[in-house]
Amino acid sequence: MVLLFGPSHGLPPFWPRTDLTMTNNLGGPVLTVHCKSKDNDLGVHMVAAKTDYHFSFQPNIWKTTLFFCSFQWNNQVKRFDIFDAPRDQDDGYKFNWTIKPDGPCKLGKKVKCFPWK
Repeated sequence: MVLLFGPSHGLPPFWPRTDLTMTNNLGGPVLTVHCKSKDNDLGVHMVAAKTDYHFSFQPNIWKTTLFFCSFQWNNQVKRFDIFDAPRDQDDGYKFNWTIKPDGPCKLGKKVKCFPWK
């Protein structure tokens, strides 16, 4: 017997889509965001103060999905792994981040802030 799973067969996939939102909380300047994975380049996005940039993706079954981003404002360029499956995958499928000058913070039951890379 062969079992087929996926959207074309009316059954949910093993790994639901993950939604990720980043809010520009730099205190004024426009934030330029450029996120990529090994297989996907999401392009460059300009995010005004107090607004969001959002994307969705399907994590792989090996729990190795990684999205890394560069963040630019004023004369600064910072980098951060905005989704790292070993770190994030067990936290659900909706991620909200606030981007601040001293680093990104993952919002949820507990706020967890990280240093820039």
